[in-house]
Amino acid sequence: MHIRFSTLSAALALTIGLGNGAAAFASASAEALAIDHVHLIDTANGRIERNRCVRIAAGRIESVHAAGAAACRAGAEQRNGGGRYLLPGLIDMHAHHTLGPLELRRERGKVVMMAAADDAIAEHNGARLVAFGVTTVRNPGGDLAAAARYEQRRREGALIGPESFNAGTVLNNVELPGLATKVTTPDEVRRAVEQQVAGGADWIKLYTGLDAELLRAGIEAAHAQGRPAVGHLDHVSWPEALDMGLDAIVHMMPTSGALLDEAQRAAWQASARPGTFLFFEWWEHFDPAGPGADRLVESFERHRPVFDATLVAFHAAFVQDQDNPYKHDTERYAHPRLRANWKEWFTFALGWQQDDFVRARAVWPKIQTLTRRLYASSARMTVGTDMSSPWIAPGISLHREMQLLAEAGVPNVQILRAATVNAAEALGAGQRLGRIAPGFEADLILLERNPLESIEHSRSLHAVLLDGRWFDSPALQTLKGE
Repeated sequence: MHIRFSTLSAALALTIGLGNGAAAFASASAEALAIDHVHLIDTANGRIERNRCVRIAAGRIESVHAAGAAACRAGAEQRNGGGRYLLPGLIDMHAHHTLGPLELRRERGKVVMMAAADDAIAEHNGARLVAFGVTTVRNPGGDLAAAARYEQRRREGALIGPESFNAGTVLNNVELPGLATKVTTPDEVRRAVEQQVAGGADWIKLYTGLDAELLRAGIEAAHAQGRPAVGHLDHVSWPEALDMGLDAIVHMMPTSGALLDEAQRAAWQASARPGTFLFFEWWEHFDPAGPGADRLVESFERHRPVFDATLVAFHAAFVQDQDNPYKHDTERYAHPRLRANWKEWFTFALGWQQDDFVRARAVWPKIQTLTRRLYASSARMTVGTDMSSPWIAPGISLHREMQLLAEAGVPNVQILRAATVNAAEALGAGQRLGRIAPGFEADLILLERNPLESIEHSRSLHAVLLDGRWFDSPALQTLKGE
């Protein structure tokens, strides 16, 4: 969730009711399943293996054969793939799927900003993520108890949703219940990290308000606990943080003055406004082909961080003054409580005037240029949406993110690799997720058209398999709430 907590205050359940009947939407995973006559997309290598039969049992891929092979079909429920395209399930590396609305509440006579977790929203999001082929997510900041409840219900079959890898509340210089924990000393950072790991954190999230000393303490504490550290940064530059050992970075907003030359920095600081005006004002002074950008690319090549750009979250803000697809998506797929929150007040374009939107759209080509350069590096590039941020709907937003990456000039094969095998490896699950191979979990999507030809074809879903359970088109429509 991209929020400048230190400045935001100044700028200032409908579900589909799956319940315990969730398993009714899928074939029983205990029976062997053969998906015959499909073309397999090897996202790791950008190749197509044509005319295959994939045998699935007990939720995993058992074997892969030539189409029509008796060894694949024997004793199995059979599905004719009809020459469609099978690829690994998609992974959204930035999905706050348990998060509720950002709200102002009065507690003990004081107005408190909070983002409490909401189990109904988590269930709503889970169903729609799967409906769009998202079978795994990284939740990079939120309530660990809510994440644990979600995972328990998912394993029990009480809800349908992707597997989730979770960070706890982000560590920042201000408190925001449900989303941020305040830390002011290295000792407080270490204690917070230890508590989060004890609570089940897979990642540690470090936020914009931390100075270099606290950021370094967070990275070291995470590593001491055997956890990777992911940073959402602006004041501390990305190269500086990567030199400290930071494992992952989120958001295509490297908005540090250290990446501007002296004249650029002075011009930016002379007119900079607080809050999310940063999203375009900094870019007006940054050259994506200049020395600062070169430093970023070199740092990505040297340190190979995990990275997700979340272009969709910023693009949705940049076009908010217009009728746009994000508004239509959220009307159809976002939980009503979140949608109402965005309409009432919470938006990344809070306080923007018409000229601000014009200026924001004018810097978009710069953002595209840096995106293209970073995704061409050897860093561990992934795909994320910042789901539950304003105007970002579950599931469909990942396809819109992939489309934005393609429009920026990132090749389709790299986008698909980022959304599958790269993400699985970044999550430490590369031995069981992200590939179509014997022994891997049967999280798969079957497409009508080849996404290597056009990334828009990722939306042509014929079926989704989640842990080997088959969801056909009618079931996917039901999961979408349509």
